[in-house]
Amino acid sequence: MPHQQYGSWIKKVSGDLLMRPASNWLLGTVLVPVLCLAACTSNEDPAPDRSAAPSHQSSAGRLAEKQLTEQAQLALDSVTNQDESMVESGVERVSDGIHTQPDLSAGHAYKLTVVCAGKGTLEITLTPRNTAARKAVSCDRSVVSERFTAGKQLRIDTQGKPEASGMVAWRLDSA
Repeated sequence: MPHQQYGSWIKKVSGDLLMRPASNWLLGTVLVPVLCLAACTSNEDPAPDRSAAPSHQSSAGRLAEKQLTEQAQLALDSVTNQDESMVESGVERVSDGIHTQPDLSAGHAYKLTVVCAGKGTLEITLTPRNTAARKAVSCDRSVVSERFTAGKQLRIDTQGKPEASGMVAWRLDSA
């Protein structure tokens, strides 16, 4: 039914409903908005092609991100002892940062190892602050490790400096 015909049909239906008893009028007040919504939607227009929607990152950007991820992971794997008991690990974009609150045993020793591949620097913060001092990590695939004894709750965060970009790989082991 063309859009022009919907308007006259809705007027007719709503007019008929208003002239009936209150129970039908109540039904009409619910039905008319539904009909209006149905009239505003059309099946004539095809659904938009979601595959053609612009992505937030180009294929070249995804390839560069994949390469930086591999570089950071290889550097991390080359310095971590596979015999150590891993607690958590991951790879994040520098812009996203690491934000984790691992479930650690208070009084036990742990080692956090971080590698950044890309450009610029990022800063590691362990909370509570008395666990360890803030550390800067250069995004030139340098490896930074921090040994600490866990308290009741520990939070690990990183934040890239304004010029920083790339990928950061990290691993938390019990020491």
